[in-house]
Amino acid sequence: MSGFDNKVAIVTGAARGTGAAVAARLCQEGARVVLSDLLDEAGQETANRIGESASFVQHDVTDGAQWSALVERTLDTHGRIDILVNNAGVLHQGPIENTSEADFRKLLEVNTLGPFLGIRAVLAAMRKQGVGSIVNVGSLDSLAAMNGLTAYCASKFGLRGLAKAAALEVGRDGIRVNTVCPAGGNPEMYGPWMDKLKGFMEETIAYGENRGIPGSVPVESIVDAVMFLAGDASSHCTGIDLPVDGGASAGCFIPGFNTL
Repeated sequence: MSGFDNKVAIVTGAARGTGAAVAARLCQEGARVVLSDLLDEAGQETANRIGESASFVQHDVTDGAQWSALVERTLDTHGRIDILVNNAGVLHQGPIENTSEADFRKLLEVNTLGPFLGIRAVLAAMRKQGVGSIVNVGSLDSLAAMNGLTAYCASKFGLRGLAKAAALEVGRDGIRVNTVCPAGGNPEMYGPWMDKLKGFMEETIAYGENRGIPGSVPVESIVDAVMFLAGDASSHCTGIDLPVDGGASAGCFIPGFNTL
């Protein structure tokens, strides 16, 4: 018997990338999963590929009414909600002067407001059950800032603060709120920025190599972290930030210094 048997989960941004991988793993471990995304066709295809324990709902995470409808539909179908994975996110790269007000607002709305609305929407059901696990998918950029990512860092730092405050607020109701902070994730998220990054390939490679464990973080490792925080193995963990970053948040590896 898996620790996820008979549990019901909602995963946002699940049409592709990290969200799709999390949804698939949850279903493999025995959960029933509602996939949420704006990408209707891709989301339905992903749910069909995962199998009968997965279903898809087109859903805008920035819309409170749509959150209410998603939760109501999930409860009508499955009777409970045990896990919420706030994975949906968007990226903007560029210095402050090249970031429009609209761009900044969009990142805050998707990356910070969306999880807030999701947490608020599932609380009544989780309180009634007396148990629930909420996992926010943040970023390495939730822990350490980077030039050129002002809007993104602001939205992801806000997500961490939201999780910590919520964890204190709902912990006595049996509900846990935690944040996974990966370095990397869905390549399609930063794909639109690759043309600009081509001029900084040496710097980009060095950024990934100067870590305790160099290179890109596999999506499977991010999924493992989400599963840990979503499941019973982390039953006394709440309000924490779990980096999945190869040691990037620990500091910088300087080649040769360990031979001094």
